[in-house]
Amino acid sequence: MTETGIKVLLQTLQRQVEDTATVLDEYEATHTEYESSRSRYYCALVVGHFSIKEAIDKINYQLNKK
Repeated sequence: MTETGIKVLLQTLQRQVEDTATVLDEYEATHTEYESSRSRYYCALVVGHFSIKEAIDKINYQLNKK
């Protein structure tokens, strides 16, 4: 049961990384760096995006430890 839970969790996190990357790319394509740096929503999304990636890396590290 825990193996299935981890698989679902990793799939969900990966989808979230892909979705947030898409939103960030679209935002960056339509806004200047100045606008981006001043947007608390953009900055929060960047933090969230990289936190999700870090969580995936930590989970995979834990799974691959011997």
